Amino acid sequence: MKLFLVKIGLFFLLFGATYLFFMNKLSNSYVDENYNKFTQEAGGLIIGLSRANHGLSPDILETKLEEFKFEKPLINFAIDHGQTQFGELYLNSIKRKLKHNGTKGLYILSVSPGSFTAPKNMDAIEVKDLDQKRILGKINTLTEHPNFDYISNCYPHSLYNAMYPTNKWDNLVAHTNGWNEVKLKSATHTISKQDIKEWKQQAIDYYKKSLQEEVYNANRFQYFIKTISYLKEKGTVVLIRMPIDQDMLLLENETWFDFNKKIDSVAENQNVVYFDYSEKLADYQTFDGSHLLSESAQQFTEKLSEAIKTHLKSAAN
Repeated sequence: MKLFLVKIGLFFLLFGATYLFFMNKLSNSYVDENYNKFTQEAGGLIIGLSRANHGLSPDILETKLEEFKFEKPLINFAIDHGQTQFGELYLNSIKRKLKHNGTKGLYILSVSPGSFTAPKNMDAIEVKDLDQKRILGKINTLTEHPNFDYISNCYPHSLYNAMYPTNKWDNLVAHTNGWNEVKLKSATHTISKQDIKEWKQQAIDYYKKSLQEEVYNANRFQYFIKTISYLKEKGTVVLIRMPIDQDMLLLENETWFDFNKKIDSVAENQNVVYFDYSEKLADYQTFDGSHLLSESAQQFTEKLSEAIKTHLKSAAN
């Protein structure tokens, strides 16, 4: 019996050591496109959905706005629609993500009608329960590297992926600051016009399906305002609407025809600036009508940086 217990103990010890080995190896390579968003404290944040996730480079913002001495690092904390929207959980995660006692951060909040939706007939408690089942509800650790909490609870693949990764798209560059850059060309694939056409149609189909299942949720909008109010005490808040394809914009405007008017009102009441670039896609290129490709993301981030710089200098005079 004693020998049996020793063997069982050794087995679990070996299993645990192997498990930790693979988790550590995975953490030092590519995990997934969200992992880097949860591995460090932030001095400032980019907040929103997938358009900001792919379309805003923290490095460019830090460099272009260096003269204002914003706290670093600026982290792209924007996550796809199916995982994160404005709400109590997102706000609490933002509070935990930020450095303590910071008052000089830059906070860019990207908004669209999809930022404020939830499945039909959901009340505030049900919305909170829904969010708890998503990434931010599954983990407690938001600022550590390696983040074994994230790998244990959010990584959907086998840990053997650490040896032979199967979930990496070569056109995606997952930066350590949370920006997920999509390049037109990689060593294995060049995104073609046909790819973009097909992906755009898929994005439109997804949006139309969402319209049938989700509606505006007042609780999400209330927490959007609460998020602005909280972040105003921590630094400079900027609201933006990202550039998108005209077909996508028409769908959004049909869903919420006075969206810009509503956000303008919030910006005025909260005394923050709102930049609307939704009709400016002619200046940029997407890979699906909704998300900016690498070069365009960099160009747009530079344009936004200049707009923020002009606003801050004007406000100081």
